[in-house]
Amino acid sequence: MFYEVTQSMTSDKTGLMERTLREAIEQGRYEPGHAIPSERQLMEEYALSRTTIRRAIDALVDAGRLERRPGSGTFVVDRLASIRPGTIQPARLALIIPTFSSPFYGEMIDGMEQEARSHDLKIMASQSEYRFESESEQLAEVASDPLIGGAVVAPGAIDRPAPGALKVIEAGKPLVYVGRWPKGLKIDTISTDYLTAAKLAVEHLIALGHRRIAYVEGAPHFHNFSPYSGYSEALKEARIAQHAELVCLPDLPSQEAGHAAVTDLIHRGIEFTAVFARNDVTAVGVMRALREAGLSIPRDVSVAAINNSLLARSLDPPVTTVDPYPSTLGRLALKLLHERILGQYAGPPIRITLDPTLNIRASSGPPPKGARK
Repeated sequence: MFYEVTQSMTSDKTGLMERTLREAIEQGRYEPGHAIPSERQLMEEYALSRTTIRRAIDALVDAGRLERRPGSGTFVVDRLASIRPGTIQPARLALIIPTFSSPFYGEMIDGMEQEARSHDLKIMASQSEYRFESESEQLAEVASDPLIGGAVVAPGAIDRPAPGALKVIEAGKPLVYVGRWPKGLKIDTISTDYLTAAKLAVEHLIALGHRRIAYVEGAPHFHNFSPYSGYSEALKEARIAQHAELVCLPDLPSQEAGHAAVTDLIHRGIEFTAVFARNDVTAVGVMRALREAGLSIPRDVSVAAINNSLLARSLDPPVTTVDPYPSTLGRLALKLLHERILGQYAGPPIRITLDPTLNIRASSGPPPKGARK
């Protein structure tokens, strides 16, 4: 416990020192192209350890606000001078996502904004509402607007590239796709390994003793990027029979799908002791349906999901869920896009896949005694 508290205190001090240095740069106290005080001077001025000072400086070096020059010191980056000849520093970067209402996309936007602030970039966000035509139209606007340097896209369809995306590429502007990407586009992409994410959740339920695990997924359905593949694979590897009646794919939005699927299972008398939901919002509907049926969570039915959003952490009971790191996805996507725009990277398409982690909470437990195998 002492180690954890000490780490937390150190992290807080580092963050405070980083913000202090950043504000000093933004207010002109430390001017572009000039050296900041030495680590020893900063230690004396702020009464902090060398480790804390160094970590704060490292964070600003990583963010591109400071640069170390061996033998000379640490200098404030003159970003206007650092832009390569022939490149343009964009006034805006576009973000096109299916919806603003998803906690996943909310946390992804937060990660993007953190990265944008560190480089004085502005994000123009819009939603496609999962409509292919809307996404294409917005991408066409990116292609034609000289003030927009490129776009991060979470596509609503992946069977083919949107015509607007092709226009962006023709205009010489970079695209970065998040989560999934259309076939045939040679672009940078970043996603979480959803096959592993699903397997982590289902394997956890299996380890608790569950054998009749329902899978619930709302619209839209992306079969090549669906957690169902991980659900199916986990059952197969555990040599547990898969039952078609336990796979629920209502053509409804997430929360409504969760409620409708579980209500239907109970109405038809289908036995199940656990539910794996596609995301935390689906889990909300699942849990509401279980309570309406007089079932207790997790005593009667366990629930697990993917996303690890604030919503999952705030429900009663808190939901066992897999973290796909949406904030990190957003931050890295914007970083990739910015480096492309500045010409700092001009190589082949980059594909980054993050490893998810399971967060076990009170919504999952052993199946009730006497449950059907």
